[in-house]
Amino acid sequence: MNPLMLVLTVLAVLVVGAGAYFYWPRDESYSSRSRGGQLVGGAAASFGTGLKSASTSMDEEANDITGRKRAGSVLNSKAFGSVAKGGKSASVLTLQKSLKYAQWPIPPLAWRLVQLCAALFAMSLASLKLNGVLTVACGLVGLMITNGFLTWAVERRFKAFDADYPAFLLSVVGLLKTGMNAIGALDAAAKGLAETSLLRAEVEMMIERLRFGVSEDRSIGAFAEDVYHPEIELFVQALLLSRRVGGTLSDTLERLSKQVRKRQFFRSSAVAAVGLQRGSIWFILGILTALEVYMYFVYPQAVVGAWADPTGWQVWQYGILVIMVGMYWVRQVTKLKV
Repeated sequence: MNPLMLVLTVLAVLVVGAGAYFYWPRDESYSSRSRGGQLVGGAAASFGTGLKSASTSMDEEANDITGRKRAGSVLNSKAFGSVAKGGKSASVLTLQKSLKYAQWPIPPLAWRLVQLCAALFAMSLASLKLNGVLTVACGLVGLMITNGFLTWAVERRFKAFDADYPAFLLSVVGLLKTGMNAIGALDAAAKGLAETSLLRAEVEMMIERLRFGVSEDRSIGAFAEDVYHPEIELFVQALLLSRRVGGTLSDTLERLSKQVRKRQFFRSSAVAAVGLQRGSIWFILGILTALEVYMYFVYPQAVVGAWADPTGWQVWQYGILVIMVGMYWVRQVTKLKV
């Protein structure tokens, strides 16, 4: 191993340990919802006449919801839209929010240092046989792998929540139409889900807060605050405002459930549409690998000789680099956010 890369890796590991120790959030509370509101404009009409008559006082009512600190956004008086005060939208998925949604209790500084360690480790291994350009590319691959793990952790919780969300909303709507109150309907609908359901755990946590004396605004406002889902915000706002200004909550949640189902269908259709393009790059890579294996058995000198020759080995490395860039480009082109 390159001595310089080894020393840099060891130093990075020591810095990670020191940063995690001194920067660890010991008393930080996540009781308030920091995710920005991505609310659907015009959803106020779903509350019917009760919400229309109270549209002039909606801003005053929203100011009393102390449990929903939205990083500089307020509730619009005519629609459930969020208005950014600081210029930058609070809905931007920052690194701190990603770590929170992934349920990884580490500070952003420590995560950046972990990424640095992964990049240095990949570069130290690549420097043994590869040239400088490909060594730097391997460092970037290390960064992308760590980011991929974080994205996977966030999406895993999103999918676990989204799998039960539409059925849960419809169940709540049915219970509300039978005359049950909102909290009782939420509790009964959650009990109909599997014990391992993330949505059930979030509802039980909200009800547990109410039993311990936490105000309804704070308890409802903190519902599923560590799950990155675009429809949670509208659900919480609808529930809070219906308890304050009235309106038909069942109609609102019924429309929300339809919207969630449409979004699920569109998301699955989009993934299927780009699946062929994503799979084609792996198919091409498989053909190239099979071709090289075939050439190795038929005429080994054509492969081994290129590795032994300095110019041939450089050509091999730049070919690998072009393939890596192509795979990354295909992933970026087919990346969808629904």
